[in-house]
Parts: sequence; structure tokens; C-alpha cells
Amino acid sequence: MARLKKNKLFFDGKSKSFEAEKIRSAQVSLQFALTTLKKAQTIMFTSANKGEGKTFCISNIAKEYAKLGKKVLLVDLDLHRPRLSQAIAPRELGGLMLGVHDKSVLMDQIIPLAEENLFFLPTGQLPSNPLEVVSSGLLAEMFARLEDEFDMIFIDTPPVRVLSDGRMIATLCDGVVLVVRSGVTKINEVEEAKAHIENTGVPIIGTILNGQQYNKKEKNTYAYY
Repeated sequence: MARLKKNKLFFDGKSKSFEAEKIRSAQVSLQFALTTLKKAQTIMFTSANKGEGKTFCISNIAKEYAKLGKKVLLVDLDLHRPRLSQAIAPRELGGLMLGVHDKSVLMDQIIPLAEENLFFLPTGQLPSNPLEVVSSGLLAEMFARLEDEFDMIFIDTPPVRVLSDGRMIATLCDGVVLVVRSGVTKINEVEEAKAHIENTGVPIIGTILNGQQYNKKEKNTYAYY
């Protein structure tokens, strides 16, 4: 069993705070967007560049789905800089990489988190050639098994503009959420990331504008109730 450590990926502030409401709003918007898909079970989160907050976004939206009673799995498929794994289960050596190569032990690599109905599959030991792993066809078999066990699967991937891994992973998912950082991500970078995703044929079901600054008056609006 992995040694879990306290991390800052999951928002733990007041449930009626401005930040908590923004997270719920993103989850509800995604929920509506998913109704447009024929199949909406495995969803990938990506960004144009590193450091845009996709890992924070995917963690908290997955947590919101778990609160609704959905059995939710977070999967770290960033085989280059696995921030989710580093934050949640840094000592885990088995993980996804072990389960990919041996399906009989796949379910044993999944870690239950503190939130009820929320589970995590860490990367485990990183491969020397991540692109070879995501291009091998082994992930498709793994996803098929996981979809039998979970209501929702959220996949954290590398920045799609920087590395081609995410583009390959997208082809195995039902939809993609693109995270953009306010004031940081350039328009041409968003357009390039969008083009990469569209080339996979998988729909972009939403974009999250992360890191936007709000003044006190705007925040107080959310405190009305």
C-alpha cells in the first residue's frame, strides 16, 4: 500500500467559499457538456504548457463527482512529470506501469483516497520511453478493464502542445478538457493545443480558465446565499 501524504492539490477550504463555488461551477458545466457525448466515461485533462493548473483542476473536479456518489478514478498518465503521483503517492513503485504489463494485478495498484468513492492510480516507476507505452495498445486494454469498474475516469496527461503523449492518449478517451491559465497562456498556444486535440478526432468538451483574479466585490457576489 502506498504511503499517502498530505498535499495541496485538493481544495480543503470552506464549502461555501468563493473558491469552492468556482470548483463546483466547473464540475456542473462539465456535467452538462458530457450530455452531448454518446459515451462520457473517460475524460482527459490537458493544457498547452506546464504549470497551467490542470492537475489541480482535474483533482478537484474528480472529487466533486465522487461527492455525487459516482465511483471515480483519477489516473496519472503524465509519464514525464507525474505531479499527481508525486503529490499523493510518491513512494508507490507499482502503479499503472505494473498494471499495464500485467492486467492481473491492475486493480491492486488502485489506491482509495480520503474522499468516499474517489480512487487513484499512480504512474509507478516511470518508463524510459513514455511514448512507446502510450502507443503500444496496452493502454486501450487497461482502459477497457477500468471502465468496467468505475463510473468516471479522469486522466491527467502532459501538456498536449509540448509532448505528443497526450495526443495519443486522447484517442482512447471520450472527451478532452483543456485548461488555460489566465494571463499566462498565449492565444497562439491555445490555438495550437486546440488544433492538436482536434486532429485526434476526439471532442473538446470544455475549457477551464484557471488562475483568473477576482476583486472583492465579485467574490462577495458568491456569498449571497
